[in-house]
Amino acid sequence: MTDHEQRLAELQRRAVYEREDLATAIRDLRCDLEAFRSRWRFAGKAASGVAAAAAVAWKLFGRRSLAARAGRLASAASLLLGIGRGVRVLRRFW
Repeated sequence: MTDHEQRLAELQRRAVYEREDLATAIRDLRCDLEAFRSRWRFAGKAASGVAAAAAVAWKLFGRRSLAARAGRLASAASLLLGIGRGVRVLRRFW
């Protein structure tokens, strides 16, 4: 083999190794990118789930919700019943 043929053979071997290294690097990069995407996808779904739960909770238990109105009505009823009991106790003594 001549010096030129030896140099070509060495360059071909080097190209094979560099091609394998490049393929490995690209495969690792794709795996990392997919893992990054899946983490952000999960975070997005979790955030939207929390936002939906917060919206439902606000509708159910917010300031103007039916539960809040029922709670205020129950507080007023409890106060009126307490006053009624107090009046009844005072009437016994008179």
